[in-house]
Amino acid sequence: MSTAAITSASLATAKRRGGQDKTLPSRRTTVTLSPESQEILERFKSATGASTSAAIDRIIRQSEPAPSRLIDYHGLLVLSLPPENPEDTVHFTIEDIKDAEDEMDREYVERILHRDRNTVSAGQRNGEDR
Repeated sequence: MSTAAITSASLATAKRRGGQDKTLPSRRTTVTLSPESQEILERFKSATGASTSAAIDRIIRQSEPAPSRLIDYHGLLVLSLPPENPEDTVHFTIEDIKDAEDEMDREYVERILHRDRNTVSAGQRNGEDR
């Protein structure tokens, strides 16, 4: 196992809602990594040019699941886009649209299956066979 010391000379800045900055002190800690994890970290660092601290920070942040951008609008699944503020402008590609459509299809099928299961269960409770 190898040990990587994580430190930052400056303070980390984190964005909060409303566009305000909140300055957070950096934290020094020692992390023990398996040889496989160390190899992954080294590959990530060489691919991105990031420091050890930045690489670990980015890997942790990327592992967090992104919230769904789909909302139910009067029974329709709609892709939620940010407000028309130039700072919040999002550029998306055809691939992004296809991914969103796939996500909508999965959620739609899951909703139909869930509804059908509930209908079958209710029918069985009432003595009906389907």
